Amino acid sequence: MNLQPVRGMRDLVGQDALIQEFIEGNFRRIFASFGYAPLYTPAVENFDLFKIKGSVGEAIKEEIYYFKDKGERELALRFEFTASLARVAATTQLKMPFKRYQIGEVYRYDRPQAKRYRAFTQADIDILGVGGLEAEIEIMQVIKSCFESLKLKPKVIFNSRKLLQEVLGKFALGKEIEAMRILDKMDKVEKKEVKLMLEEKGIDSRVIELIEKNSFEEIQKFLDKETQGTKEIKDFINLLKENELDFVEFDARLARGFEYYTGIVFEIKLDNGPSVGGGGRFDKLISTYGGQETPAVGVGLGVSRIFDYLKENGFMVGNQGLYLFGMNVNSTKLFKIANILRKENIFVEIDLNKKNLSKNIEFAQKKGYKFVGIIGENELKANTITIKNIENGEQENISLKEIEKIKSRVNW
Repeated sequence: MNLQPVRGMRDLVGQDALIQEFIEGNFRRIFASFGYAPLYTPAVENFDLFKIKGSVGEAIKEEIYYFKDKGERELALRFEFTASLARVAATTQLKMPFKRYQIGEVYRYDRPQAKRYRAFTQADIDILGVGGLEAEIEIMQVIKSCFESLKLKPKVIFNSRKLLQEVLGKFALGKEIEAMRILDKMDKVEKKEVKLMLEEKGIDSRVIELIEKNSFEEIQKFLDKETQGTKEIKDFINLLKENELDFVEFDARLARGFEYYTGIVFEIKLDNGPSVGGGGRFDKLISTYGGQETPAVGVGLGVSRIFDYLKENGFMVGNQGLYLFGMNVNSTKLFKIANILRKENIFVEIDLNKKNLSKNIEFAQKKGYKFVGIIGENELKANTITIKNIENGEQENISLKEIEKIKSRVNW
């Protein structure tokens, strides 16, 4: 019997689970502070949702968990949240603008390798019903707040699908979408491979030379006139400056592979490493599923990749509250004291194995607690609790009636 997780998937236990929960908790709090409400959709969707032209296309079957159920229906595990959101928007009367967030696992049938999993956690936000670039600006502000909450400095690169379409119209001869998919691999495979893939599709590979210059000015010269794409880039750059979002910069090499993008697209990086998130505008996706054409923009934050980055850099999450144990004290009395503290929103874990002092301190340290609460016969008589800081050894005896004082010590 194989008791290991499925290939490309993993368990998160102990400190790992605490880090994951810390990231998700921060993101939920920030999303809510910007007015986003939660949305829940099934992990399993009809495959039709993905294969429709204008969504992601039939070819995605090779990259996802695709299967038939006992009724021979074609199904797939969700590999992102955007298509599910578009389905909801197409079949539900939503009050616009509609702002939602969703955090959960998504699944892709990639070849497992370092930092690439087949099951990973993503945190998405989307704004439906806002056609102006103000929506993109708010998305950038949310990104900034999320990473600042983890004491990280993101770098966001952006491009415009309109601009790419205009450039590729000169090279790809009606195969712009195929060209974008190939160009999206530029930071993953060698240049000669990208060139070969373009040529195999009958696309002029000289487009690589223009894009590699990574110069908006050069692209404007090449197009030789003001276009929808150049105007969109200029307007977005001006708004970024006005809102002091200096961590966001233009990058002509960014394509984003999904067909449904229609405007500004972007990716998030940390220390010039792999992408830890991305998104863009998808104004036509909802109408693809029979709904009204609705302007829409969103971002997906790669919680699992952010988790890996934090862990590699020594990030730790301490257990807030305190670990409570007794010294020759009846467990029922411990339960009563713990419940008094919990009613005051103090997190309390109790020693259930009646360990001795040193074993309890050792256990609390391993669990990441900074404080322990000790109840002995003297504390019971005086209706007090001894709070000990196990990092520096300092301790204080506090009356159980002084709840605010206890809170100030342990809810750090």
